[in-house]
Amino acid sequence: MEFSKLKYVYIGTALIFLVGVTGTLGYMHIEHASMLDSLYMTIITMATVGYGEIFPLSDAGKIFTIFIIISGTGTVAYTATQFIDYVVTGDLTNFFGRKKMNHIIDNMNSHYILCGFGRMGRIIAGLLRENNVPFVIIDPEDRVSESAEEKYVFVTGDATHDAVLKKAGVMRAKGLITVVDTDVKNLYIVLTAKGLNRNLYVVAKVAQEEAVTKFEWAGADKIVSPYTIGGQSIAYSIIKPYVTDFLSMAMGNQEYGIMVEEVMIHEGNVLENTSIVDSNVRKIGIIIVAIRKSDGGFIYNPGPNEVIRANDTLIALGRKGDFEALNKHLKRG
Repeated sequence: MEFSKLKYVYIGTALIFLVGVTGTLGYMHIEHASMLDSLYMTIITMATVGYGEIFPLSDAGKIFTIFIIISGTGTVAYTATQFIDYVVTGDLTNFFGRKKMNHIIDNMNSHYILCGFGRMGRIIAGLLRENNVPFVIIDPEDRVSESAEEKYVFVTGDATHDAVLKKAGVMRAKGLITVVDTDVKNLYIVLTAKGLNRNLYVVAKVAQEEAVTKFEWAGADKIVSPYTIGGQSIAYSIIKPYVTDFLSMAMGNQEYGIMVEEVMIHEGNVLENTSIVDSNVRKIGIIIVAIRKSDGGFIYNPGPNEVIRANDTLIALGRKGDFEALNKHLKRG
């Protein structure tokens, strides 16, 4: 249960209410007192304020009062202890933290859902945040206090469950990344997510090569094998060391600050219907290495007279400052 300590506070409060009702009805029956006098007698007895009896007590009434004192003070002490424990352990802070997160998620659209926050999940989350990509993390562990420091938005639960994915906004999400610990769980998450939102772009981690076909059947749009990629990277670092160094540099893994970026050309963009040579992006410091056309085709190493069209995506190489200058240039259009 998500609020395990809070339920004990609820139980204690319910017990206090039960003792209060029992005491009120008991005094009304035993001493034939009014409801108000009986309730008042019960409250001051449970609170042990020492105001004394407000009406004479019979022997049966005295025995009943002893019962109210023992059960009432014990119940109040139990509830107070549970509430203090709830506050001290941070669950009260976590409760309001969850409320805030739920509000943030409810207002998110076209975001991504990251299932799994292990070593790989942490790397992915860091890169998504660096690139200002909105995302929600689903993980079985309650990480509200941790997310407050790292500014992540979490949903606690099992991503294979419909309710948990819906809580993360799967119906409004743009994509989902699943990198949990086993292929079986990843496959089930893909099936569940695609069943809820067929338009979801799903990227899945797979460890066993024989499972790739199953992920394709399940509807995964992109299947990534860390072992295959890692093995290839190690091999190419020996076979083609300089190529590997350049690719690593282009992905921002070295101090040169060179990166590969995607630049979407929308209708009305300043570069629309302009040749590469006339676009002047080379003067800004940007090198266009490929163009992804709107029909899905690629033009590699486009010539200077290649015309940039609306809905094209430029695959470009440059430094961070160069891309900032390019964005300013595009905004002027």
